[in-house]
Amino acid sequence: MKIEIAEALLQKVLEKSTIKAEEIDEYRKYFQRMANYKYDNYEQYAPGMRFIEKLALWLDQIKDLDKQTAIDFVKQRLVFISESEIRLLVESCYPDLIKDKLMGTVAALKQLPPYAVNRIVQSEEYKILLRRSLFFGMSDGARIDEFRRSNTGKISHEQIYLTYELSDPRAKKMKKELVEGFQEQFNRKIRPEESTFQRLFLLDDFSASGTSYLKYDHKEKELKGKIAGLYKSVFDKDSYLYQLFDIENLKVYVIIYLCTQQAQDFINSNFDKLEKEYGNRPELLTMHLLPDSFKLDPAKDKAIYDICQGGEYYDEALQSKHTDQGGTDVKLGFGKCALPLILHHNTPNNSIPILWAYENLPFEGLFPRIPRHIAL
Repeated sequence: MKIEIAEALLQKVLEKSTIKAEEIDEYRKYFQRMANYKYDNYEQYAPGMRFIEKLALWLDQIKDLDKQTAIDFVKQRLVFISESEIRLLVESCYPDLIKDKLMGTVAALKQLPPYAVNRIVQSEEYKILLRRSLFFGMSDGARIDEFRRSNTGKISHEQIYLTYELSDPRAKKMKKELVEGFQEQFNRKIRPEESTFQRLFLLDDFSASGTSYLKYDHKEKELKGKIAGLYKSVFDKDSYLYQLFDIENLKVYVIIYLCTQQAQDFINSNFDKLEKEYGNRPELLTMHLLPDSFKLDPAKDKAIYDICQGGEYYDEALQSKHTDQGGTDVKLGFGKCALPLILHHNTPNNSIPILWAYENLPFEGLFPRIPRHIAL
């Protein structure tokens, strides 16, 4: 649809609302700027679809009395994370987080002050610790390819892997590459105590609830999730992964580029159980933390909060056995996260569903979501 037609459609829809006539043109100008800046780049729009057209169609589904609340929510509370913003978090991960953690270890080992940066990073101890570090993606959203490219010359490609689920043959090859590459990099043979990995960094792009990483199953009385599964493999003496790491000195870091306070608190609360079971406690690091104040508040955001809770624009088809793991319906998003958040490649189901309801439902979201799990 041509932009002039889309703008005319938006104008017509807004005129049916309680919005004052003199404000309508300001809304149109604002959203056109935002569409050009970010919103048109949402990757799940159908071919040819643009934000202004989608906004008009979305508002047209909403009752006239609710249109003011809906459009003010989009203008004042919606947060859209662009591809370039996510890429910046990925590219900053090594210099801002990983390097700092490695430097801290070496500074303590060599009894150097933390501000002696050049002496630390140029030391053989730092270079060896960096080479004895592995980097695993926790999902396809970890952007491991971008992480690899942004750190070319600092981290060997043999240290970076798309997934944390590795076969024994793959693990054996990783250790072989460590031993063979050591001679070339440090111009000496590797010592037996240097032939294993001491640091493991687990990377992912986003977490809102934290349940997919680590969750205690009260029915089966065990920890489940990605981190629990990895620990089970790493600390299994019959697994080759166990031989891959210096278990006594292994430090595991979980790095999430974009993380809510709710997810951070939930994951950290389960680290106690993980440490009790395996004697090793990971450390959670976040590139950018979304505080609890970011969520919709039942008092401060009462108008849109009530619309979501009322369920007039909600379809129970959004619920499944997968969303049931959040412990409730998804009127406020999975796990009642109540997020006003859009990611450029897809909208998380932790956001309020009025934003992301699927295109095959009677009420379609402003940024329709592609579900991870398909109901058969």
